[in-house]
Amino acid sequence: MASQKTAFTAYLIGLGSWFVPLGIQMVLFSWLATIVLHMNAFYVGLAQVALMAPSILFLPLGGLVADRGNPRRLLLLYHLLYAVPPMVLGAILAAGGLSYPLLIAYGLAAGSIGAFAVPTRDALLPIVASGSLPRAVALATALQFVGQLIGIAAASQADRWGALPLLGLQAALVALGAIAVWRLPDPPPHPPVEHPSFWRSIGDGIAEAGKSEQIWPVLALNFGIGVFYVGPFMAVLPLVVRDVYQGGAAEIAYVNLAFWAGTIVAAFAFAGLARNLSLRGRLIVLAVSVGAVILAGMALQPPFWALNVLCFIWGLGAGITLTQGRTVLQIVTPATHRARIMSLFQLGLGGGGPIGALIAGTLAWVLGLKLAMVLPAIAMAALIATVLVRSRIWTMRTVERPAP
Repeated sequence: MASQKTAFTAYLIGLGSWFVPLGIQMVLFSWLATIVLHMNAFYVGLAQVALMAPSILFLPLGGLVADRGNPRRLLLLYHLLYAVPPMVLGAILAAGGLSYPLLIAYGLAAGSIGAFAVPTRDALLPIVASGSLPRAVALATALQFVGQLIGIAAASQADRWGALPLLGLQAALVALGAIAVWRLPDPPPHPPVEHPSFWRSIGDGIAEAGKSEQIWPVLALNFGIGVFYVGPFMAVLPLVVRDVYQGGAAEIAYVNLAFWAGTIVAAFAFAGLARNLSLRGRLIVLAVSVGAVILAGMALQPPFWALNVLCFIWGLGAGITLTQGRTVLQIVTPATHRARIMSLFQLGLGGGGPIGALIAGTLAWVLGLKLAMVLPAIAMAALIATVLVRSRIWTMRTVERPAP
């Protein structure tokens, strides 16, 4: 038991070392695009697409590679690679070479590496989980967002410190996290099988999701979250902060801090409640429904303090959705398909996100900031209604299987 606890602690340390830099990147990338380069709505949306678009291509491949290989060794490699883009961007910035194409290149490189790492880390979680798997999922999700919150707080000082110290911190932390990953145990080897082609393997993962009455509704709503929530959050909110509230890096960080603080509160709460829940689908539906109301409310352009309150409530819903969605998939997915199914879950956020960012950025450019928030809220409400009618998500029960 002690070794299992040690492994789970190392897993959480490695997770934090990844998500603190990710929190820095979330604010710093938006700050560079909107405040330093002063790009318009369309180009800010396009920059966010560059950061998130690799997920569409590489998340399924990352899941397949993790299912076929050694997730621990792969994650170790991804940590070392993920330190390279901020180091290169920092060196070019020091030489005075910041440009929009450079920012696009950075987004593509960082997004590609991240797309491989996410399903690989998810595949390791059931192996190192100490005690209840739902509790481990909730704790990992909470610590993930604590890391992001710390990174966001650090990046809020970008106006004062500039980009170079933050990029250096980002690279150093993710590289040091490789030590924690190195201490994780190797997963048990998969039984020897003849692997089908790439596309057949991906199709096999999708088929596994499609035939499960518990998996596909969660994935459908998660994709809607990526398109209709993540897109406006990444592409429209920084513009709202700049153009409506005349804010800079600190104000961009405040709305991010409010959102992720809500997510952390929800995730820790559900870590304590994990053993006592069964109607997880109902919780997901309620959480994403509140999100549509919140997004529409932001279009009213309330005072800045009220905007942060709305972001906090939105974050509570995100914490519920992410912890319960991941828990459902970790419980019901067979080990042979786990990384591929978890890659599809992340694809909803990482793959739907660039689509949503491009749509939201274009809507903001053509129709204005208010409609760029109202229209996605209406579309998400329609998706929620469709999933409720076509699935049993409202009544489905998901409980952890007893250990053999």
